[in-house]
Amino acid sequence: MKVYIASLKFSPGHFSHVIAYSKLFSELGFETNLLISKDYSKMIENADIPVSFFEDKIPEFNADIILFANPSTINHKLAKLYKKNGTKILYLYHEPFDSIPEYLKEGLKQTIKAIGAHYFSVKLLKLSDLVIVPSNFALNLYKKSDMKYCRNVSVIPLLFDDEHGNNIDINDKEYFSYIGHAVIGHAFDIYLDFIKYAYTKGYKMKFMIATKTDLSNIISKDKIIQEMVSKNVLKITHGRPLKNSEINEAYKKSFCVWNLYKRSTQSGVLPKAFMFGTPVLASNIGSFPEYVKNGKNGYIFEISDLKNYEKLIQSIQNIQNKLDFMSLEARKTFENTFYYKSQIEKMKNIL
Repeated sequence: MKVYIASLKFSPGHFSHVIAYSKLFSELGFETNLLISKDYSKMIENADIPVSFFEDKIPEFNADIILFANPSTINHKLAKLYKKNGTKILYLYHEPFDSIPEYLKEGLKQTIKAIGAHYFSVKLLKLSDLVIVPSNFALNLYKKSDMKYCRNVSVIPLLFDDEHGNNIDINDKEYFSYIGHAVIGHAFDIYLDFIKYAYTKGYKMKFMIATKTDLSNIISKDKIIQEMVSKNVLKITHGRPLKNSEINEAYKKSFCVWNLYKRSTQSGVLPKAFMFGTPVLASNIGSFPEYVKNGKNGYIFEISDLKNYEKLIQSIQNIQNKLDFMSLEARKTFENTFYYKSQIEKMKNIL
């Protein structure tokens, strides 16, 4: 049987899931192919999976299954064409629609993007034979607004291949890090304020920011941030798309990662941190409470406690003091939950 994993809109953050699902289906005995935006070409140079780059013309091919890995404005056009030939349509639906007030926590621009993404997702949901959501929280959102479009839905956590490879060296972990888009919804403003607080209070911690967001304006106006950088207390990589190797190095060098978001359904930062044996601090929103266990692989905070900096410091110090144990627990969570091999039997039963 033949399966295509499709990502018709370029989205670097979703590419890991494309690769993970392609390997999952290959292990199930499928002839697996990628159908992806041509903008992925630089990321797929050494792929051992057959690749077709999507441009403007809908390609002609035969497939038993097409799995759409992320939203795009043309998913439904492709799905409609091939569904006529008996192809089964699967949709990996990362973000079932939440409420407008929740999206506004991330700003007006993100709210408009969410509404647009949902509009086109509905077109694909109506054609789907199976919808996959990444958490029980996402499932509950799906049941509230989208269940009427496709009633066949299953929960499979966000899947990754294992990009770590070697044993985890906790002596290499030195930073409390912010990794990913520097946006309001992920409370980047609070992270900045917190690290300045910890620095000025004399706490012996090192921090890192790794983001494609351009922070030049913030850095140029903030004397404390400049001082932290000059004293090697803060390392910042920003203003350009980061290579996967750079992102992996950031996780590898971190003893804890910021997941204290104001709004989120689920986060790819969480399983990637766990992949590298890195505990997290996470908010009690979205799917975080499903996967973060206090004192084991991280700590959960109430939204109202995000600015309780002394409590944050205490949790960070707890992680530092028992990093050997918590790092192993984080790694176990990845292996048992987010590693694609852990979900092979479940996908086999679904199919």
